[in-house]
Amino acid sequence: MPTSDYLTVNYDAETGVLTGRWQRMVMPFELGRGYARLLDVATKHLCRYWLIDTSPRRVGLDAGDVQWMREEFLPQLPATLGGITYLALLMAPHQLAGALADLRIADLSHYDRRPYQLARFTSEAEARRWLQLCASHDAAVA
Repeated sequence: MPTSDYLTVNYDAETGVLTGRWQRMVMPFELGRGYARLLDVATKHLCRYWLIDTSPRRVGLDAGDVQWMREEFLPQLPATLGGITYLALLMAPHQLAGALADLRIADLSHYDRRPYQLARFTSEAEARRWLQLCASHDAAVA
């Protein structure tokens, strides 16, 4: 699977989950390239269940990065992947605390009723359970 010094990408056909693990802080152009790589792999496998691990970055989210994702990246997912895309964001506890305290970062309710859903986790097992529940729900309504 595609890898770089700042992002590893893996698609697990058995679980149907695309995993992206950020390895370090990135420049804005690397963020865009990294998410483009994730979308390319997701498109190849028609994968709408993503685990994004930001915990190795060691610092919290940047409000500018969040704004770019909300305004530019996320809106392209429905047309590209053909349905609701679920993104489980795995964060270190201090990253989650920082995201919750930063008023510039939208509360996740901002994404309600959109064709992409985000959830934040500090446990990979919990993130994977959420993705599995989302896949089970999608299969039940299909």
